[in-house]
Amino acid sequence: MKKNKGKYKGFFKHLKRTYKYASRKEKIYLFLFLFIALLMCGVNIIAPYFSAKQIVYLTDSMWKQLTFITLVILLVELSHNLLRYFGNKLIGLYYLGVKAKLQIKLAEETLKIKTEVMNENSSGMFSERVGQDVSSMTDIFISLIHYVTSFITGVGVLIAIFFLNKVMFFLYISFLILLCITEYFRAEELEKINKENRKISEEVTGFSTELIRGSKDIKLLNAEKSFVSKTKFEVNRKNKSEYKQTLASSKFRLINANLWDLLDFMVILVNISFLVNNKISIPTALVIINYRWEIINISYILEDLIESIKKYNVASQRVFDIIDGQKFKKEKFGKKHLTKLKGHIDFKDVSFAYEKNKVVLNHVSFKIKPNETIAFVGKSGSGKSTIFNLISKLYSVTNGEILFDGENINKLDKETIRGNISVISQNPYIFNMSIKDNLKIVKENVTDDEIISACKMASLHDFIVSLKDGYETIVGESGVILSGGQRQRLAIARALIQNTEIILFDEATSALDNETQNKISQAINNMQGVYTILIIAHRLSTVINADKIFLVDDGEIVGIGTHEELLNNNETYKKLYELEINK
Repeated sequence: MKKNKGKYKGFFKHLKRTYKYASRKEKIYLFLFLFIALLMCGVNIIAPYFSAKQIVYLTDSMWKQLTFITLVILLVELSHNLLRYFGNKLIGLYYLGVKAKLQIKLAEETLKIKTEVMNENSSGMFSERVGQDVSSMTDIFISLIHYVTSFITGVGVLIAIFFLNKVMFFLYISFLILLCITEYFRAEELEKINKENRKISEEVTGFSTELIRGSKDIKLLNAEKSFVSKTKFEVNRKNKSEYKQTLASSKFRLINANLWDLLDFMVILVNISFLVNNKISIPTALVIINYRWEIINISYILEDLIESIKKYNVASQRVFDIIDGQKFKKEKFGKKHLTKLKGHIDFKDVSFAYEKNKVVLNHVSFKIKPNETIAFVGKSGSGKSTIFNLISKLYSVTNGEILFDGENINKLDKETIRGNISVISQNPYIFNMSIKDNLKIVKENVTDDEIISACKMASLHDFIVSLKDGYETIVGESGVILSGGQRQRLAIARALIQNTEIILFDEATSALDNETQNKISQAINNMQGVYTILIIAHRLSTVINADKIFLVDDGEIVGIGTHEELLNNNETYKKLYELEINK
């Protein structure tokens, strides 16, 4: 009992929160729909009684009465249809507005989740919550109005039957109690199965997403058989789980259907008995028989209501888990805002570990001045990209502190950090939209001249204009129609449009051919002295002209200097350089 009480307490709490996402206009739509539903409810209660009375008490002018009754029934049905049309229109207007707000809010909060938390969960899990769970939440008020008005209709009918015939009233009540008991056990069993289904559905959706995104690599790895086999396993697992739910539901529906049939039999039998013994009038018998569907519908309502509440509870909990940030921890920023960073970056005794007891950076300290070009070099896994992740605050330091223009990074707001730093990664994410729209996402009001200028600097303009649709070309998911080098050049153009003081190149030229790399290197050289530029370099030849080179080894800075200084004074750097030129 306490368990169920807690569930419903949570339901009303979530319901109140969901209601807040409706605007004043959408709340009006909701109450207008409630008014229409109540009107239809009244018609459903009165119409059968009126019809039965008129049919039984036909006079000599039978045709006039029949015509009148037929016209009344026609008008009732036409009114029903009209009310239903306007009701559906109101539902649509309400649904579109509230669903959009919830999905936008969920998208905003998802983007605030810590990077490490996002990495620990599948994309399918978040997709399910933005799509299916939000739909379940939006449906709840419309469903409740439908259930409440239908329930009122059923209760109204029961009250009418109580005054018409108390024996029939207690017969209906007895069957309703039996139906409610079976529904309680059905709901309990299905809730457990539904939770399991949601978890499996998230996993299968995540796998399907990986299958589609990784289709090219699957082909190149000749791994189709393996993935088809895995797909077969996942699909069968999901189908079995859904079948388990269908089987459980069917079992209880069979019990309920038998109870309904038995009720029908008893209602007809008792009414015949009353009619034979003159204990009931024909109109009353007709009314009671006509009303039985409204009463039986109460059990449907209770069944669907409990299921909807449980479904809503699961969906809203999953959505609010993201919005509240208790289960999925959010990024934390300070409140201090700096409109424009000068470019001072200071690492003070910084240590960091992605996992406990697995240190990636160990007491790292260095200073970068505005408009300097700094290169970070070292073997793979030495900690170079981690430094960039900390600068852009994708992760927070374990120990020590990072300062921007003398201010601790943890005191600065998101706009100060992310709005003043551009990151061009080795594998930039290109969105499934046009080339122009991929560039506009960082600056909505960017002009065509600015776009063309940035693409020329990134050595991409000539390729774009050679395409049939030019800058309007849709690049496909993850920029599939572009080569690796073209994707990186598009990312560089995007960073140039963003026009931030600090630009981080995370091995951004590693996938480029020598000719394009030279062009990009020249573009970077053109930016030297104007921006604070940090470069992680795979090839040392691309950073020879850097103001300083930081040599990173096993999470520590083991050398700082120009190319010539390190070549002459640092044995580790000298070996790296000789290894490259001797390839």
